[in-house]
Amino acid sequence: MASLRDSDEVLALLEKLRVYLEKHYDIRIVSLNRLDRGVYRVDRQEGQSWVARIFSAKRALQQVQGDAEVLRFLEEHGFPSERCARPDPVSAPGGRGVLVTEYVDGTTPERSEPNLRAMGEMVGRLNTLPIGSGLVAREAGSLHHYSLSGGGPRKELDAAASWLAEVEDKVATSNRASYESLREQVARADDSHGLPEALIHPDPVVKNVIATPDTGLVLIDWTGAGRGPRLASLAVLIWTSALGKDGWSLERVDPVVAGYRSHVQLQKDELERLADVMRVRPLVFACWRYRRAITSEKQPDGKEWWWQSDELVESVTARARAAFERPVEKSS
Repeated sequence: MASLRDSDEVLALLEKLRVYLEKHYDIRIVSLNRLDRGVYRVDRQEGQSWVARIFSAKRALQQVQGDAEVLRFLEEHGFPSERCARPDPVSAPGGRGVLVTEYVDGTTPERSEPNLRAMGEMVGRLNTLPIGSGLVAREAGSLHHYSLSGGGPRKELDAAASWLAEVEDKVATSNRASYESLREQVARADDSHGLPEALIHPDPVVKNVIATPDTGLVLIDWTGAGRGPRLASLAVLIWTSALGKDGWSLERVDPVVAGYRSHVQLQKDELERLADVMRVRPLVFACWRYRRAITSEKQPDGKEWWWQSDELVESVTARARAAFERPVEKSS
């Protein structure tokens, strides 16, 4: 149920969603619970619960249809992902795309060695699936929150550049150096152009993995998935896996790489560009936070938690490279 802090506008939107889903799919809804921005758990009177994702009207319906096509493709190949809730899971009430999937019941996995290895294995297996053509082969790699039109890592960097341009006139003279530094980093960032491509998940992080009691780990939230540079997706997994509640741990890199290598061995140019590719997602996030601070009439001083650390990137990358260069373990 919606919290007491929700505005009347949000409550009205939830009610409209409930009425729409009940009428469109001929179901009865017991409750709607917000899981994330634009994502709701739909508990039905009969049958398995669903997840309803409501997208911005600025995100093309074809993009949402592509999300559904990716899920169908994954189901055909027996990949552990969420499933479409109906044969017709996509609709567009009021011009906003809506996708309904089956709710995956479980918990967020701990960053244990077995789980991290399983996540690496899962992403490696994904990268080996035959993509073919159609919407499954659309360009991918960017977060849909950053790029509503989808696309690869370049789209995220373009978005980051636009955010900085948006607040340029509001940056204080004393803050100009940090602003210019961000802009220069975006301009020279590695967008993974020319690197090997595969079917990828744009955001294979722990929060998008569900540990189920019966089927093991399941990867969810395939918004914007498609064909893209496999290194960009893997770099996100390695980077975020190294960070836990207890802080950064380079040891957590090893099982991720070991799992991934059970399916894919990176090429020499991928290993050489790993650090630069790994910098992209945290850099884009820093630009987003920077714009948010400036528009809130705050001038970042460089001490905020979201600033990227080159030293940390290099340390995580060195650990990953060493793990990739170890002799492959032979199964007994």
